[in-house]
Amino acid sequence: MTPIAHTSLALLGWQVCAAKKTVKTLLFFVLLSGLPDIDFLFGRHQVFTHNIFFALLAPLPFFYWFRQKRERIGLYLVSFSHLILDLLVIDRFQPIGIPLFYPLVNRYFNLGIFPSMERGPIPGIFSTHNLVVLLLENLIFLLPVLLYFRRSLPAQWQTAFWSWRS
Repeated sequence: MTPIAHTSLALLGWQVCAAKKTVKTLLFFVLLSGLPDIDFLFGRHQVFTHNIFFALLAPLPFFYWFRQKRERIGLYLVSFSHLILDLLVIDRFQPIGIPLFYPLVNRYFNLGIFPSMERGPIPGIFSTHNLVVLLLENLIFLLPVLLYFRRSLPAQWQTAFWSWRS
């Protein structure tokens, strides 16, 4: 999945679970939702950070800022949402899927339900296929979250923006 889907579920987790609705807390939820993709930097995408052990450990550093049980559960839900979304994507690159139980089991899992983005040369990135995938992700993930919270988000974002600056 692209950052759109991961960020959408981070926004949902933040809205439902965060006690304080600030830019800072939102950024922590969004950072956690995309954290497994840090393995791009090491050239081994979807190996070391796309497993349940990483999903269990990744929220721990954020516990310093999130002390309530509800917030911590939200962090775990956002952390595991990354794995679930990546399980749903049609993976066309070897190895297919994600290693859910790495390093204990070196088996990759993939459900292959949702279309994936094309990678590679610039023309492929700006293809009609990728545009359709982005539209689908916006319609399936981002739009429902924004519609569900349409009344409360603008006020919270305004409050969050001003509290961030002070």
